[in-house]
Order: sequence, then structure tokens, then C-alpha cells
Amino acid sequence: MPRVTDADVHLVAQPRLDTIVTGFPADVRRLRTDYAGIAWIGDRPDQESGQLGPDYRKREVESRLFLPDTHWYDLDALDDVEVQVSAGLLQVATTAMRTQGLVGALAEPVVEFFEHPEGEPGVGLCLGLRGTIFSNLGLSYRVTVLCRPEAVLRPGETEPAGTTDVGE
Repeated sequence: MPRVTDADVHLVAQPRLDTIVTGFPADVRRLRTDYAGIAWIGDRPDQESGQLGPDYRKREVESRLFLPDTHWYDLDALDDVEVQVSAGLLQVATTAMRTQGLVGALAEPVVEFFEHPEGEPGVGLCLGLRGTIFSNLGLSYRVTVLCRPEAVLRPGETEPAGTTDVGE
């Protein structure tokens, strides 16, 4: 999958929630999966302070990353899938002068289904981020998927193996 970015992007997943719900008004069983986490853009925060370090320079961001805990879905069974995505700015690093850094602009996040990168069956969820940043950023994300339970070919990792990185 091509990546064009001047800034590293690190996804850190929160525990994924899977729930069987009843659709309204059709009264059908649906699998609701909530994916959530943080996208650190530019750099990871300091482990001691939890704060992002200053790196005040203009960088382009265009990345498409598989969610670390994505289920692998049968594409043919996703004809009635519903997907919702939201994101919020969590942290903006200060400049080296200790003033508030500038965000720049990030476009609305996009979630798309993509084929497995190693050719295994199924499609997984990718979070797409693009824009221009001037400081390191922390962005929280939440993705909700409603589909038929049988659309899941393989459940995703229950404890992601760390972060998903895209480097410079």
C-alpha cells in the first residue's frame, strides 16, 4: 500500500469491543464492533511525562494504516455494512520556546476496507489520515462497524502487539 508522508504515524489501539445487537426497525442480529485508539502523528509522547516533544516544522501526512486489532471480513458479506468514524485532537506539542504549537490542518479521517497485505483471505479496516501538520499531534479515533456476524472471517487480535508504525 503506497504511503506518502513526511511524518511518522503510530496507532495505539484500545481494547476492541464486540457486541451482538438487534437492528432497528428490522429486528435483525448485527455484530457491532467498536475500535478505538490514538494516532500519534509526528512522534510518540515521552513515556515519563506523557507529553509530545517539540518538532516544529511543516510536514505532510498521508497515511493509510490497518487498525492493529481489525477483524478480517468477507467482502461479499459486507453489502449492508454500516461504518462510522470520529476523531478528536488529543494533544498538540509545544514549540521549543514552550509556546503552543500550531496544528496545521488534518482532513476528515476516512475508514476503508482493504485486502490483507500478505494475501490472506478477507479485508481489514484501514484508517486514512491526511493533511499538513506543524507540531507533533495526538489524535483519538473511534470506528464503529455494524455488519452480519457471519461477515467476520477471522477475529482480529484481542491484544494488539503494540503500535502500528509508518516511518519517515
